[in-house]
Amino acid sequence: MATFEIHYYPAVAASFVFFLSFFLYVSPWLSRRLSARYREMSHQKQLDWDTRTTSTLHALVVGPWSLYILLADIALNEDPVWNDSFAAKSCIAVTVGYTITDVFALTVYFRYIGDTAFLLHHFGTLYAFTYVLSYGTLPYFAVFRLFCELSTPFVNNRWFLDALNHPRMSKAFVGNGLLMTGSFFLVRIAVMPIYWYKVYTVLGTEPYHRLGFGPQFCWISVCLVLDILNVVWFRKMLRGAQKLLKKDDRRDATKDLNKNISRDQAQNQPLQTHNVNGKTHKSE
Repeated sequence: MATFEIHYYPAVAASFVFFLSFFLYVSPWLSRRLSARYREMSHQKQLDWDTRTTSTLHALVVGPWSLYILLADIALNEDPVWNDSFAAKSCIAVTVGYTITDVFALTVYFRYIGDTAFLLHHFGTLYAFTYVLSYGTLPYFAVFRLFCELSTPFVNNRWFLDALNHPRMSKAFVGNGLLMTGSFFLVRIAVMPIYWYKVYTVLGTEPYHRLGFGPQFCWISVCLVLDILNVVWFRKMLRGAQKLLKKDDRRDATKDLNKNISRDQAQNQPLQTHNVNGKTHKSE
């Protein structure tokens, strides 16, 4: 087992300060100036809004970053268990700092936005990612899990549209719902075979045995549970998207039917007569 290292914890601290400042000060300041609806919200909903803007910012940073690392870092791909990738560990450090920020928000404002399930999820994430930073294990697989953040902005945007009172059948709402479902499928479902094939390639190797039973068990079991949850969530999204499309089709069909009825009524309207200066005229 590698020795405990603290090289990346200053980056964790900087990330925590940045995202905490954004959550407490920047997001409320910007939102009050850019959205009249935000100013009318309750304190609870404003807190929820600010946590989601912070979440979206984090996703926009680490999502593309992690994708670039997976595609460009050849050494990390060749040694996914023990490679000492500066880019991968820096990306993970940013996520650890953000996660601590979200734990802070959920704990301090628990009566407003607290969620026990989310806290448990975050504690599990912190345990796994700090293990990567401290001992340098499984950096490739940790970054691969961050790649799924590319779908997070669409998930948060759905909440924003709802908070801004957008109709459920508006083009913005329906379009975002389709993008949310599509992106979730691409970065969380479609990539599962790639991820688990990579796991298969390292099982039984010397680097894998060096991990020890504890990390091996946690790594495989936690990722398996996460993927099962992703499949369950995707099925719910798919059903919601199907309902939206059916409603949209029914609405379009109703509009077409009403147009046809109006046109038929106009064409079939009987001739009427009226008298002008003692003469009878016909008109439609």
